[in-house]
Amino acid sequence: MSSSQLNLPMRPPSSNSTTPPAATFNASAAARMFALPELLELVLSNLGTKDLLLSQRTCRSFRDTIEGSIRLKRKLFLEPDWNLEGRVFDAYSKANRPGRKPENNSLLLRAFPGCYPTITLVIVSDGADGGQTTLSPSSAGKGRRGSEHWSWDVCISFPADRKPHRSPAVDYPEASWRRMYLSQPPCQSLFLVRRWQRSIRPAMVREAGITMGDFFDEATAEEPGCNDRKWHESYISSDEDWHFEGNIRCSSVEDAA
Repeated sequence: MSSSQLNLPMRPPSSNSTTPPAATFNASAAARMFALPELLELVLSNLGTKDLLLSQRTCRSFRDTIEGSIRLKRKLFLEPDWNLEGRVFDAYSKANRPGRKPENNSLLLRAFPGCYPTITLVIVSDGADGGQTTLSPSSAGKGRRGSEHWSWDVCISFPADRKPHRSPAVDYPEASWRRMYLSQPPCQSLFLVRRWQRSIRPAMVREAGITMGDFFDEATAEEPGCNDRKWHESYISSDEDWHFEGNIRCSSVEDAA
């Protein structure tokens, strides 16, 4: 074989080549992965809550996977997760600190900028009669009887004289916010509050957990109330808002170390 033959340029690949382009191969691999609900659920679980919510618009398989996954629906506050460990309050223990903080539903900030829920640290005192009293951390342990444990309150406000301004998309009857819980775990009751005084009876109760739809419908009713008891106008604050707070129950209470 001559040297000139060794230096011949290579022929370009035939247009009839059966080797698939890399882009086609990658696309088909992604399609196969997305066709498996278990893998798609794993991928979606790594998204932030906002991206996860919006991904339902991507395609039917994304929407169906989210609707069929308790794990993903809990992340979107569409399914309750009642697991919340509390800790005993002991002012003399070096390990006197609260457990995991519940999640407030920040997704509601987009729909209701002025009245989305927040989470506040409190102490719950268990009375001898089985009742509970919510205290601020600064007043806990002072001349109290019965056990006390760290806990959390949901706090939320709503205009008393008008509906908050919302975009047309928010008013869509099937909008996701209506089914979303205020927090995770959800609170089951809300009390009216004014000047640090909480109403004796709850303003709203939902044993399955209070959703933003429940809250909105009750707060915008012509005569809002609970069990035939109307919300008293004396609880409307100087900012012309109703203010509410409600405790998030702990599923268990751990002794202080």
